[in-house]
Amino acid sequence: MNQDEDESRQGFETKPFLAHLEDLRWTIIRCVVALVIGITICAFTARYILKALYLPYIEAGRNPKSLFNLGVVDPFSIHMEISVFGGVILALPLMLYFVGQFLLPALTPREKRFLAPIFAVGALLFLIGVSFCYGFVLKAAIQFFINYSSYLGFETMWTAKGLIDFEVQMLLGFGLAFEFPLVILVLNLFGLVSSQQLASKRRHAAVIIFIAACCIIPSTDPFSLSVLAVPLYVLYEGCIWIARIVERRRANSG
Repeated sequence: MNQDEDESRQGFETKPFLAHLEDLRWTIIRCVVALVIGITICAFTARYILKALYLPYIEAGRNPKSLFNLGVVDPFSIHMEISVFGGVILALPLMLYFVGQFLLPALTPREKRFLAPIFAVGALLFLIGVSFCYGFVLKAAIQFFINYSSYLGFETMWTAKGLIDFEVQMLLGFGLAFEFPLVILVLNLFGLVSSQQLASKRRHAAVIIFIAACCIIPSTDPFSLSVLAVPLYVLYEGCIWIARIVERRRANSG
């Protein structure tokens, strides 16, 4: 932290500890309310969301009517899973905004300038990850497993819950994984890592990305791992490029 930031922080109006706790309580309440509203909306539109989730399965040449449920409460579990997952996506921008409001008083003027873009980019990257998975990955992954089952001589008979679980975990995993570049850029903006350090750790980053893909993807086949690890590594290289531009501009303005 430089001297200008120290001086800017000295002018802040300090709050008692209990006042901070009260602000935190209201932030949590607002986030929960936004999440509940999102879940409620998705709960009433679950049938339409379910049709959208069936689309990659249909594009892979399968009929959703061939799916079945083994458990008595499986339909309810699917309904709740769709509602919660969709509610998180709908409520995410508002939740990030409320968290930003809570953090804003503790930031310097320079940090405040970055806050809104960071949260906006964070929500956008999550949606890009989900959209990328839905548009390009799910159909290919489902087709891969259908063909792989046929290759081994198995008849493909999936449960509806098994398919929805797989799709939701893939969508959520890709959405969270696409936040990875934002974390790197935030660390660079606050001077915690440099573009030179990022470039020198390419091999380490590749290993970490592969391990993260293994943890995120609900399967361990090379195809599914590669469709997540390769885009993440490309984004990592993009972060190095952006970090160099930011550092160059910072040096010119300083």
